[in-house]
Amino acid sequence: EVRVRRSYTEELLGIDFSAPPPSSSSSNNPFLGSSSSGEASDAHWVSVVQQVSGGLSCVFVLFQMAARLPPDQATTFLSLVTLEGRSFSPTDVMEAVQLSRDLPSALRFLTHSCPICQEQVSFSKIITMTHCSCFLCQTCFKTFFLSAIKEKSVDQLVCPQCGRPEVRGQGRMEYFNLLDTQIRHFLPPQIHELFQRKLRDRALQDMPNFCWCAHCSFGMLHEADRLRMDCPSCKKSTCCQCRSPWSPQHQGLSCHQFRTWQQQNHLDHQTSILLSHNSIECPNCQSVFSLSRGGCLHFTCTQCRHQFCGGCSRPFTPGSACSFSADCGTKGLHAHHPRDCLYHLRDWSVPRLHLLLQVESFISQFDDGSRGEETCGRPALHEYKRYCQLHYKERLVELIKRCGADPAVLFNPAEMIAELQRWHVAIPTKKPEEPEPLYTHRLCLVSVIIM
Repeated sequence: EVRVRRSYTEELLGIDFSAPPPSSSSSNNPFLGSSSSGEASDAHWVSVVQQVSGGLSCVFVLFQMAARLPPDQATTFLSLVTLEGRSFSPTDVMEAVQLSRDLPSALRFLTHSCPICQEQVSFSKIITMTHCSCFLCQTCFKTFFLSAIKEKSVDQLVCPQCGRPEVRGQGRMEYFNLLDTQIRHFLPPQIHELFQRKLRDRALQDMPNFCWCAHCSFGMLHEADRLRMDCPSCKKSTCCQCRSPWSPQHQGLSCHQFRTWQQQNHLDHQTSILLSHNSIECPNCQSVFSLSRGGCLHFTCTQCRHQFCGGCSRPFTPGSACSFSADCGTKGLHAHHPRDCLYHLRDWSVPRLHLLLQVESFISQFDDGSRGEETCGRPALHEYKRYCQLHYKERLVELIKRCGADPAVLFNPAEMIAELQRWHVAIPTKKPEEPEPLYTHRLCLVSVIIM
């Protein structure tokens, strides 16, 4: 039998909130009286409560709580705290019986199911999101937003279930103002302060004259006419328009002209570029960042929060949002890397990368006679041009990409078939008595369409 989860509105309709307020009179409460009927009732509940709670001290506390309620609510209270298979908090039960008319309604009050953790919690511990119909328990709300505020951008602080609202358009501040109230109430003060700082930084980023330094985390309003912006924090310079680290060659040139100059001088200065290549450009906003090599290829732009691969610039996409194939729906955050990306080629041996380049004389230009491994602490070997093996492979892959070398020319048939399957391309059938090299060549021709 398939059980369909009821909507939040339907859950609320099952609770009767019209119960009268608790009576201040206690003359009819059997838990305060001394009549024979009260003594019999007491004996019955003492026996039941002691079996459940396991101690007279707990019995005393529960009876004290029940004594503050009218007789019918006191009976409901004790029925719920002694309900077999349940372990409700007495405080939650007290709230439930005071706000509900009868036992079934109080039981529904106590058994709201959180759609995220599937735990049953009291209605008062359910939090409703402000701009959608989703709800979740306080524990899941705290867990999600505590982590999200620390690790994500403000634009990602949306409903953990449906991903709404779209906070890049109008109405954004209305949503954040309401969310601010919830965060201030449920999360620690230091997390609330961090949220407000991120919200402030996001508002500054929307200002046309505001720019982040490309070298550090400092930002400022730059209202001068010149492109060069000098950071008062790190004393380095950034182009306020393309937001890349400032270069002397940028002086007197527009950002487009400077990029053209870089491309025209790229091949002439291949060696110096490879040796000093220590930056990465966001494919979404074109911000340029200094980057240490040898780390994770998953990069998140600090300016626009775009997530992409540092080896091929392909975007990282959640499985549910990726339209490449139906198989992606079962994956988490992932990217579809081309075969010349470092993601794949870092597993190749150095001799195989050399073979792909086919130009040993060009590879020798890596050695400028002075450079050695300066940051990672790994051995800098002479045969790797004074790089460690990991960084030397990265330099080789950079050169492979710039030369346009296709790794498929060195694929064996099994690798070629795996490559075609990865991109969901139909695999040609091997003809009877077809030589292996010819079949491999046909596979390579097919693979060209996905390079």
